[in-house]
Parts: sequence; structure tokens; C-alpha cells
Amino acid sequence: MIATRHATAVAVLVAATLVPTLIHSYGGVVEDDSRRAAHVPETLGTSTSQPTDRNANWGQRHFESDDWIERRYTTPSGPVTLTVVRSYDLKTLYHHPEIEIVEGADLKESRVETFAARPEIPVFVLETESDRGPVVFYALHYDHGFVRDPIWFQIRTAGELLFQGRRAMTLFLAQDENVPAGADLSTRPALALLYAAIQPFVDAGSTAR
Repeated sequence: MIATRHATAVAVLVAATLVPTLIHSYGGVVEDDSRRAAHVPETLGTSTSQPTDRNANWGQRHFESDDWIERRYTTPSGPVTLTVVRSYDLKTLYHHPEIEIVEGADLKESRVETFAARPEIPVFVLETESDRGPVVFYALHYDHGFVRDPIWFQIRTAGELLFQGRRAMTLFLAQDENVPAGADLSTRPALALLYAAIQPFVDAGSTAR
């Protein structure tokens, strides 16, 4: 039996544990930021695009997402494939997303770089083990900013998500398909296309608010 003097404290603790349970288990509450993958234009600058041949269920199977696009853009320096995926299952996007997207490439471990064109955006970079091959750039957008350190992000959001609805993360991944080793990555069309895709997406959410 609980002493009367402890009843208030116990009630507060019970209520505190019920809040996240109700939010996530019963309500399925999510916070919609009004952004969509389709906010990325089919034409970016002078680069036009066509959809790739991914199956319509691809996003759901690999990222638990029904909000995604993948397009092949034509640039003066060659084709660039752009994949944009939004998901409430955040780990699927920040834990080696290249495994599900980039096919047939032996890629090194990713590193994070910032480039002069957009220093506020941390970009994950993956290069091939070969003398020539694909180079992959990707960025992770969450809430009002970009994720640099997925491990710290996971720790931070674990607490936040106890008492708020889930928010979607957005992955932007661009790949050049045939890049020589040692190339200046800051000038690659895939990086420029990545930045070009991010801006209208971010602006769409700002306008909606």
C-alpha cells in the first residue's frame, strides 16, 4: 500500500510514463513539416531529369517510406542520379543508406566534409576503391537543420521523442557515376545538384509555416 504523502509524486511519475506511451503506441502522432520529396523540381538549373526504374514499392521496402523520388539528371559533365527519401524510421536513413541505393560499387567508409559553396551543410562523402568509379554525396535534413553526427543525433532525439510526435528525416543522395580517383570533389556536378535539390525543399517548408 502506498502512503498518502507519496500519492502525488507517484501520480506524476505514472503520468510521465503514460505520455510517451500514448503518443507513440496509441496515437501514432507525427509532426508534419509540410515538406515533400516532390518539392524537388524535375529541372534543376539547366539539368533536366527522368525517373529511374525503381519499383513503386522500393521506398517502403527499404526505408519504410511512401514519400520519395529518384531521378537521373543530365548535366554537362555527365549523368547524376538523385535520390530523395523521407521517413519516420530515422535509422534507415542515417545508417549506411548507400547500401540500399548505390548498386555494384565498392565504396570506402563515408566521411563528413563541408564545402565552400554551402558550409552550413555537412555532406557525407563516399568514394570508390578503384581508380575510377562512382562518388556519392549525401546530406540528412531533420527539423530545421542538418545532421553531422548520426550517433549524437540518435542520443539527442531519443529524449526528445519521448514527449513529442515523430518527425520525418530527409535523405538527399547524389551520385556521379564515373569519377577518376583524385578528382576535385568540390567541382563535381553531383555536389552542385545536391545543393540545388536541397534549397527548394527547405524553402517549401518555410513557406508553409
